Amino acid sequence: MKRVLEARQGDVGFVRSPIPADAKRIPLRPFALGEVTGHAHKVVVADEEKIEMYEKDGLTYVRVSCDSGVHIQHEDHDPDATVSVLPAGWEGEVVIAAEYDEEEGFRSVMD
Repeated sequence: MKRVLEARQGDVGFVRSPIPADAKRIPLRPFALGEVTGHAHKVVVADEEKIEMYEKDGLTYVRVSCDSGVHIQHEDHDPDATVSVLPAGWEGEVVIAAEYDEEEGFRSVMD
C-alpha cells in the first residue's frame, strides 16, 4: 500500500491512515523537538483539547477530535501557526523525515 504524505511542516510529516484499534492513548506532546536549535513542532495551546495522540509499536498517531482544525506551530517554519493546519476529523500517523548514511543506515533528520 502506497503511503501519501498529506501535510508537512519541516521534518515532520502527516500521513493519513486509520489509528490501530489497539493503539494506546497517550498525553499530548510535541510532534518533534529540534535537537540542534531547541525548537518544537507542536499544537498551539488553544487547540490542545481538540487533538488526541496515540502510540503503537513505536509509531505515533493523532486524531483531530473537533469540528474545526488544529494549528501546528513551529518557531521557524510557521511561527504564527497559520499555514500548518490539520483539518477537522483528520487522523493518521506522524512521521519524522529520515536520511540515509552509508555507515549508519537510515536515521531521523536532526535539525
